[in-house]
Amino acid sequence: MADRAMIDVLKEKLGSIINDISQPRKRRIYLSVDRENVQEAARVIFYDLGGRLCTASGIDTMPGVEIIYHFFIEHPDYEKIMVNLKTLAPKPDLITKSVGAVFKAAEWIEREIAEMFGVTFEGHPDPRKLLLADDWPEGLYPLRSDYPQKDVEGFEPQDVDEPHPDATHLL
Repeated sequence: MADRAMIDVLKEKLGSIINDISQPRKRRIYLSVDRENVQEAARVIFYDLGGRLCTASGIDTMPGVEIIYHFFIEHPDYEKIMVNLKTLAPKPDLITKSVGAVFKAAEWIEREIAEMFGVTFEGHPDPRKLLLADDWPEGLYPLRSDYPQKDVEGFEPQDVDEPHPDATHLL
């Protein structure tokens, strides 16, 4: 079957929980669902369609933190394709359902997103810290746009109109 059929399968299996679905490139589908439905959508992609979770991304946006779960599907009935499942943990609460509660592959990446962006994953089986020190200040999230940038002692910003003569570059 062609990639277009994968969109049809996703529409059939997920129906009304889909907010938006698009295919900007031949082997990539973007699928958006509300935070209340992200577990069901991930369950279908992982268990029913055999999708493998490659990673997840967090993006700090004006409405909240967008979370994208990147799945690779290599099913015998379809062409190889990436399905990117998107949901939003809206401000001010930054809460969404945990995909890690549905399958273990998502547990660590959700812990990382929780620490870096301040997202709470409801139902996560192991919400302990993963990367930051135990004494890291509460409410301070390094990958959020509101993270306070500090001057680095001994660092002088330089004009980068022209590359430094010692810089390497790709030809």
